[in-house]
Amino acid sequence: MTQELWRCGPFDFDLRDEPVIMGILNVTPDSFSDGGEHNALPDALAWAEKMRGDGARIIDVGGESTRPGATEVPLEEERSRVIPVVKALAKEGFCVSVDTSRPEIMLEAAEAGAAILNDVRAFERPGALEAAASTKLGLVIMHQGPFDPEKDVVEDAFRYLGRREEALLAAGVESERIAWDPGFGFGKTLEQNFEVLAASGRFLASGRPLLAALSRKGSLGRITGRKNPHERAAASVAGALLAAERGARILRVHDVRETSDALAVLKAFGQADIRIDARGRS
Repeated sequence: MTQELWRCGPFDFDLRDEPVIMGILNVTPDSFSDGGEHNALPDALAWAEKMRGDGARIIDVGGESTRPGATEVPLEEERSRVIPVVKALAKEGFCVSVDTSRPEIMLEAAEAGAAILNDVRAFERPGALEAAASTKLGLVIMHQGPFDPEKDVVEDAFRYLGRREEALLAAGVESERIAWDPGFGFGKTLEQNFEVLAASGRFLASGRPLLAALSRKGSLGRITGRKNPHERAAASVAGALLAAERGARILRVHDVRETSDALAVLKAFGQADIRIDARGRS
């Protein structure tokens, strides 16, 4: 049974009702979709406030692009981009997630008021596991490739995330703090990306909440023919809805308002199903 509560520092998310929207705030010049749009602190705060008003309950701050071929950002540069934003958002009562793989940033972000650490490398860098375990923050572990196209990516991802969870538990992390991300778009073929989405139920067998992060990614562009990431909002919302229907409880998205509206429709549809079933049993 999938856990019903995700504990993230001072925030507890009840996952029984509807998915939690995690709005993306990239404070980078080179992110694939919105690089350079929110670098200045006032712009970052304004965008976070807009996303909160549109329905985001978590703001995910990233100071280093994870797009394919991105240049690694020096530690001090990532620090200067991320920590002031985390401090300012936490002061305004936001639930802040930090997208980082560096233990130094993890610890400083926790001190600055972050509630979640979202690591695309699943806390594998030296010192990252220990840093994450020393906090009380929510933790997102992610799976990435590259892989042989003939490989069973679903089982490989499931086993990998299981091993990373075991490592966190052995380090003293409570299971209620951990969420899984199968890593749509990270080192997988087009077909493998949609296999991990279609196999959401397999990942839910872990008992951990499932995070879906499809927003504006290249695979959506390939199947729709939309080369510009800004033109992939409809595909992104469709992917988020499919993920939610299959059990994802955290949706990491750029287009918060559109995703929130779509989830409202999905919720109304589900409530109608319940009423119809109730009448049938009466």
